[in-house]
Amino acid sequence: MLQNKIIAAVITLIVGAFIIPLFIGSTYSISYGIYGTAFTAPAMLIAVVVSILIEKNSKNKNVIFMYMKHLLSALIFSLLFSLINFNVNTIKDTIYLASLMGSIYITIFVIFDYLLKRLKKGR
Repeated sequence: MLQNKIIAAVITLIVGAFIIPLFIGSTYSISYGIYGTAFTAPAMLIAVVVSILIEKNSKNKNVIFMYMKHLLSALIFSLLFSLINFNVNTIKDTIYLASLMGSIYITIFVIFDYLLKRLKKGR
């Protein structure tokens, strides 16, 4: 399980570097993706640990419920991150960007984690 989650986290960071620039700025710039990935790479370690805890402690193993739990934890983490970087002038932008990036990254993470799990079961 840990190996699947780590692989899903690495794939998420790679794919996220190309997807995040679509949502930031008026023109596509890979530098936004690299910046976003550098910012979220440490958070992916926390996502792996939280994901393991969610899967071990969940009674309902439905993929939609698991995704909702992952998304909720990502949004809580994004909100905490936004509050740590508190600046009255940019708080709305920080909350927006952090929650957007967190939602995108956790969605990619859950998709690849689910696909890896199904691939392993199929063998």
